[in-house]
Amino acid sequence: MIIATTDREDIRNKAVQAATEVFLRDGVEAVRMDDLAQSLSVSKRTLYEIFGSKEDLLVECLQRHITRITGLIEEEMGTEEDVLTVFLRHLEVLINESRGTNHYKFTDMDKYPKLKSIFIEHLADMEGRMRTFMDLGVKQGVFRDDLNMDVLMKAFGVMGRMTKEESQRGEFRYDELIDGTMVVLLRGIAAPKGMEKLEKYRYKSKY
Repeated sequence: MIIATTDREDIRNKAVQAATEVFLRDGVEAVRMDDLAQSLSVSKRTLYEIFGSKEDLLVECLQRHITRITGLIEEEMGTEEDVLTVFLRHLEVLINESRGTNHYKFTDMDKYPKLKSIFIEHLADMEGRMRTFMDLGVKQGVFRDDLNMDVLMKAFGVMGRMTKEESQRGEFRYDELIDGTMVVLLRGIAAPKGMEKLEKYRYKSKY
């Protein structure tokens, strides 16, 4: 059976959407080509003809997810008055997406080197964006101007890893971990203008 190009694109988009939901909720290994084919009412062979392999499907899922997240940040950068507000809105996105999410989702990639490579590149890109955010925040007056940016970036990295590890254990809610790490660090580096925004954010979030 020959599938028309338009049908192939429709199947491709639906497969990526469905697989991404499973990927983000339950992790890499939870994405099964048999289950996906059945849910889309197509054969597994059709999926392999479109994607080539499960890893190629996962790569497309991750790439589209990264594009969506970075697009949201760039859109907010164009509409908000300062980077701290963008940062806080990004934290809200992370907290909202964490509900019902398995935080092991990015820890079982060793069998998929292409997928892992893209994820590592994404982390490096986000670190670069974070450094740009911090420098711009100083210029905008929301962060203190006496910061050692190299030390600060290390601190963000340590807190980010700790938050991920603790969320995996399940002892604390993800929003509690964000409040006890990232928001605390932001309070420490905030200038008076930034502190006012942080207090409003915490009151609105009702931690």
